[in-house]
Amino acid sequence: MPRVVSKRLLVAAWLLVLAGLVLLLIPLTANADYPKARAGWIEQLTGFVVVQQGIAQANGESGKFDTYLDQLALIKELFGTGDRVGTYVVMNRLMDMLEAREGGISAKAADAIWDYCYQVTPPALHDVKRHKEWWDKTVDWDKFFWEE
Repeated sequence: MPRVVSKRLLVAAWLLVLAGLVLLLIPLTANADYPKARAGWIEQLTGFVVVQQGIAQANGESGKFDTYLDQLALIKELFGTGDRVGTYVVMNRLMDMLEAREGGISAKAADAIWDYCYQVTPPALHDVKRHKEWWDKTVDWDKFFWEE
């Protein structure tokens, strides 16, 4: 009987050790290549906003893009410190600003930034579902796919 108990204890101890290792390694492997895989995304998005600002100025539009650039600077800072939750919150605030056309930017510029944001921003850092819901409200899918 003591031998059976000691075998069970040994097996249980090994299972606990393995479970502990798995729990420790999952977060490390999940984040290991995260910054590399998404390197430059915030710079791309910031550059795109600057381009939209230039287009608006060239077209004589009066919209102000400074608040968007400030928001992107905050996103870059939070992302740089590894604050994913803060980055997510501030990124979605940027989306609120685009929806509201804050600063008086044109719908065309806001929509272009919105779409580009979806393309370059890591999905874990913004509400992807929000983009899909917005597209469903604003895109006439029959025309999009069937009209020439």
